[in-house]
Amino acid sequence: MIVPLIITLPLWLLRLQTDLTSNGVETRGLFRTRRVPWSEVAGVRVPGFGRVHLRTTDGRDIPLPGVDFSRLRSLVLASRGHIPDPGVRVIGLPRLAHIAVFMVLMGVIFPFSGLPQVLWVLFAIPIVMAVWIERTRTKVSADGLELRSMFSTRHIDWSEVKGLRIPRRGFLQLHLADDSDVTLPAVSYDRLQDLVEASAGRIPDPFVEPEDADAAADEATAETGESDTSDK
Repeated sequence: MIVPLIITLPLWLLRLQTDLTSNGVETRGLFRTRRVPWSEVAGVRVPGFGRVHLRTTDGRDIPLPGVDFSRLRSLVLASRGHIPDPGVRVIGLPRLAHIAVFMVLMGVIFPFSGLPQVLWVLFAIPIVMAVWIERTRTKVSADGLELRSMFSTRHIDWSEVKGLRIPRRGFLQLHLADDSDVTLPAVSYDRLQDLVEASAGRIPDPFVEPEDADAAADEATAETGESDTSDK
């Protein structure tokens, strides 16, 4: 059972692909290739677990192999207007984190082969790791933020957001209107800029000084005034 899995996995990874052509979208799985013309594309959606699905005009949902939520923006840009922006940004753990799951799985196989009747429970460790990687994410949309962790999901409206905290360790935190703090799953310090861009200005960039922002606004107003004067 293990040998076929080891052989099939690399072939599956090599086959997984989504191509955007002038005629439409081509998806390639392990055994099947689909082609959807642009005239049948209605949009995309993110159902969960990091996957992105293509939504067709007849209501079908087609998984896009090799496209997770971290590549959603690149997909929309590459479509050149054929795929509308869903207005949703999802920040999750990097896909390379699954390498650690694979390494743990390999480490579990050796003791399991010596005492399978007892040590089969060790396979729960890589399974839990994989589920944690796939579930942990922060979804940002016009309606607010959806925080999804291993065992819970919470929705926060933009009206509840008061500020942002950057702890020394761990994920970033939102400071809410009731003076409580809530952790943003998968949003580490290096994903701060992604969060600020996804919020469309609702979460200010903490590294931009207010004076600089006011000066930039005054300069833009002055340039507009000069332009109006010259036109007259």
